[in-house]
Amino acid sequence: MQKYSIHNEEKVKEFLKENKFPPFRYNQIENAIYKNFVTDFNEIQTIPKDLREKLDENFFYSTLIIDTQKTSANWQTTKTLYKTETGEYIESVIMRHKTGRVTLCVSCQAGCPMACSFCATGKLGLLKNLETYEIVEQIINAAKMLHEEEGNTLRNIVYMWMGEPMLNYDNVKESIIVATTQKKLDLSNRRVTVSTCGIIPWIDKFRDDFPQNSLAVSLHAPNDEVRKSIMPVDHTYPLADLMKSLDEYTDKTNKRIFYEYIMINGVNDHPKLADELGKLLQWRLAHVNFIPYNAWEGTNSDGYTTTPKIIIDRFQKTLLEKYNVVSTVRMTMWDDIDAACGQLANKKEGSEK
Repeated sequence: MQKYSIHNEEKVKEFLKENKFPPFRYNQIENAIYKNFVTDFNEIQTIPKDLREKLDENFFYSTLIIDTQKTSANWQTTKTLYKTETGEYIESVIMRHKTGRVTLCVSCQAGCPMACSFCATGKLGLLKNLETYEIVEQIINAAKMLHEEEGNTLRNIVYMWMGEPMLNYDNVKESIIVATTQKKLDLSNRRVTVSTCGIIPWIDKFRDDFPQNSLAVSLHAPNDEVRKSIMPVDHTYPLADLMKSLDEYTDKTNKRIFYEYIMINGVNDHPKLADELGKLLQWRLAHVNFIPYNAWEGTNSDGYTTTPKIIIDRFQKTLLEKYNVVSTVRMTMWDDIDAACGQLANKKEGSEK
């Protein structure tokens, strides 16, 4: 008999109706799962025993198996390596900011098809799209751990870990709905950010479906020549077309876009590129996040190294003083557990927490 995920609201409601349970039972199940983080249907004491037994027979709570979980030396990040029911490994990372804000970066694919040259995950290729429930399970597991072990609350979700969210759009969309529905996880829409390397048709779809949510764009170069050399997506969706789509996004939503820019020594950090980046973003609703390149385990065939801090600082100064474009440098606070940007590659490790 096929079992369905308890996060499939349509199937649960259909099941209740077919088995002649009153509709309000769904609200009780929903509250137990998303508010009280109950993981065993038999522990939902607000519903009758026969319903608990039938739920156990017809639905599953989780399919992801925690393989390892590691917390960084400074305790700011926790990386969880999961094994899926079909055998792939995926990761999610909890980031604890000094302000008290907690962010979860989730995976939407096992591997990634985009093959960006600086990214370890991209070297894997696409292994599979994650189902809606596999994305939701990452979110609930993090929220449950923070609540029970730290008395803390998950406030932000970023779809920018393993995979390209726009290429698994339907499942990402459904998981966002679960995350932001008031009776479920009840996160603010503006605290959910989806990152893309620039898949234009799905950016347009996201703009229409989620005008209140936030968008991040992996830019990494201000012109097509450099961008093509490190990001194959630019061959299909060149910069001029991408910026046109992003202008339409800001025109409709009036929301600032976050531009990710990994600083790779000698590749995309020449001073003239700072001016090009400034000119590109000068009159746009933009915030640039500079990310120091993170070397990943194994031979790096491209020979990339991290841009010196002094050059990153000059980039920032150029953007602000000449073009009034604001930016931040993302602190690498989790590379000791191989959870920094670009380091995610399904690396299976011995258990350590």
